[in-house]
Amino acid sequence: MELFFCKEVKDKKELKEALKQYPELSDEYEVAVIVCAFDAENRIIFQRRGPACRDERCKLETIGGRVKETDSDFRAALHREIVEEVGNEAEIQIGELITATYATTFDERNQAEQNWIYLLYRGELKNGNLQITEPDKNLGYERYQIGEVEEEQLSSGARELYHIVSRKYGK
Repeated sequence: MELFFCKEVKDKKELKEALKQYPELSDEYEVAVIVCAFDAENRIIFQRRGPACRDERCKLETIGGRVKETDSDFRAALHREIVEEVGNEAEIQIGELITATYATTFDERNQAEQNWIYLLYRGELKNGNLQITEPDKNLGYERYQIGEVEEEQLSSGARELYHIVSRKYGK
């Protein structure tokens, strides 16, 4: 479910306030920050989920992850996630907030449903090499132009975000 805010929310406090317009959403949720990173050829960079992932193994996913309590704000959390996932040899510049979504997923590892707020930002790979820093969670990187990726290869969360990105940035 796509959420609509009047402005970008900076942190969990601002997010909680913005979510008041959605009383139907659960108060129990985790927040994830995601970057839809484009390379110089305007291709979206995906990573192939590995065997240690909680769910949707071997599916394509965007770069990002869970916001931690120690993160000062959402952009700082996304920067941390980018470095954790692609290493510090690549420079991915974080741009505008594209959208926020709400979803419920099933965590196969813990055998429980989990509610998520996903904050999706546009990113640009400025230079450097993407590293596989977590080989059990990331089998490699793949790049696709909008319209080229086989959607059944995308995780359910990545598929929803891909549709939003395609509408906004597609030809």
